[in-house]
Amino acid sequence: MIRLTDKQAKQTQNTVLLAGIGVTMIVWTTLTDPIGLPKMFVLTILAAWIAGTIGVVLFKARARDLLSIQWAVLIFSLAIFLAALLTDVQYTAFYGAAQRNNGAIIYLSFATLMFAATLSFNQSSVSRYRNSLLVVGGIMTAYGLLQIANRDPFHWVLLYAPVVGTLGNPDFMSAFLGTVGIVTVWFILSYHQISYRLSGLVLLLLELFVMKRSGSFQGILAFAIGLVILVLAKLWQIKKQFGLISTVIVAIFSVPVIMGLTNHGPLATYLYRSSMQNRLDYWRAAFGMFKAHPFFGVGLDRFAENYGQYAPTNQVVLGQATDNAHNVFLQLLSTGGLLVILPYLSLVVLILHKAIQGLRKTEGQTQIDLVGIFTIWLVLLLISIISIDNLGLAVWFWISGGVLYAVAHDSIRHEELKNSKVKKEKKGKGDDRIDTENYLAPLVSLALGIVALLIVLPSIRTSSAIFDMQVNRSQLAPAQFLNKIEATAKIWPRNSITLYSLSDIALRIDKIDLALNLASQVIKLDPKSNYGNQLSAIAYERSKKYQKAITFRKRVVELDPWNLPNMVEIVRDYVALKDLPNAKAIAEEINKIQPNGDLAKAAVALIKG
Repeated sequence: MIRLTDKQAKQTQNTVLLAGIGVTMIVWTTLTDPIGLPKMFVLTILAAWIAGTIGVVLFKARARDLLSIQWAVLIFSLAIFLAALLTDVQYTAFYGAAQRNNGAIIYLSFATLMFAATLSFNQSSVSRYRNSLLVVGGIMTAYGLLQIANRDPFHWVLLYAPVVGTLGNPDFMSAFLGTVGIVTVWFILSYHQISYRLSGLVLLLLELFVMKRSGSFQGILAFAIGLVILVLAKLWQIKKQFGLISTVIVAIFSVPVIMGLTNHGPLATYLYRSSMQNRLDYWRAAFGMFKAHPFFGVGLDRFAENYGQYAPTNQVVLGQATDNAHNVFLQLLSTGGLLVILPYLSLVVLILHKAIQGLRKTEGQTQIDLVGIFTIWLVLLLISIISIDNLGLAVWFWISGGVLYAVAHDSIRHEELKNSKVKKEKKGKGDDRIDTENYLAPLVSLALGIVALLIVLPSIRTSSAIFDMQVNRSQLAPAQFLNKIEATAKIWPRNSITLYSLSDIALRIDKIDLALNLASQVIKLDPKSNYGNQLSAIAYERSKKYQKAITFRKRVVELDPWNLPNMVEIVRDYVALKDLPNAKAIAEEINKIQPNGDLAKAAVALIKG
């Protein structure tokens, strides 16, 4: 097993935890994407810095005696990179969909944090991990209280509940608070001092209050699962009979709970959420993508561009679009195929196996610490089954997975040494301490950090420029405004997301030629872009060039056959051309998809009117 020196291990631990805290907490309000983009920026820079240490370790050790989890992380990283290269639109593959940012860059960064955690953490560093989560949980809770009191300094424009923290969505905020609530219970169980327990209890009550006010059920469910696991572990330690009886009771009561979550049984009214029906549509589409592209998927983070072609016929919300499967496993399966999902599953299985080994071979506080880390990782894993990889939440899944494996491995090792006849640990081939405390590691880290900065900085610049245009539009002369649009487009000509946003801005100020030019660049970069084709259609309709508009709207039909509002616009264009036979044909298609629906009636009214 390769190990860092104590000083280097501590430095690496601190950087990993700083990445977790920074990614969760950071927002940047002068960007068009104030949540996801700054998190991607911080994560990429810090992961690149950590990669410098890892690179030196691997070079000096020549990759000998890597742990199985470390090999799995490297294989996953290679798979993600290859999948990105094989994706039809590599910008999306590497940087991710707009405001999701779940591309290869993020997963490579996550993998780097996990590798570093397996390399640097051990039993003695558990408190550093737990306390970091306690601190960020306390800050997020305080911020949630400010939002509840309508004292939010950032003044978000919210579409959902007011409690979103720094994660942009009440579901993510709730899930995060549910997770840190588990950490707080773990903290309470780890200390006997009354002052510590009382302070932990106060924090827990505040976390539960903010969680409830978020209006989301995810955090409550996550916390309940974690609480049960921690309490069961403590009861098993107190007396095996208590643990056994409690486990049986939990197993019996879990049956109606699981049934309720799936809309069955007496608890369905309280536990079932209608959003699950939407997710079933997303999941069916994900399976459809996988069946059609089993080995390499439809392309990393290209779910949105392919959803319309694989969405089920009988949808809960007809024509509803989505850019994610809302299940991390199915997202990776559908967009990366077997190439990505198999290495990902191997990571999960290896961590789970090592955790179970560690729990079986330890006792006392060491076991409680392992249970705490395991519960956090498990809850985040369960959340990923019904959610997306939100950066501020997912970063802790990857860090926790690495910490869990490292601590379990270290605990097993200590137990084996304690129970063996050999009292002193002998240094051998499997116990190499790699000294990176020299000029090489910082230089490599600095170089990789600069590369990472160059990779993510253009996204920050374009997002900032667009935000500035939107805020200061009234203060700019028309010529100045156009110059800013053209200058922003030149910052990163291959960024289709920026070009689409600029095309939309140009269209809003009736600069049709500029809007068409930018939209055509979007389509050239991404022929499957629904937005690029729709903007082109709208621009031609503004110019009363209806035949050209119809061409683009029919492309949208090919990409998204359930987009009935788009089909109604085709009817409108045919009516404008006085081509009633084609207008009636499209209206009949709408009626077949949604018999006697509002949009079908609207299409008929256009023809008659």
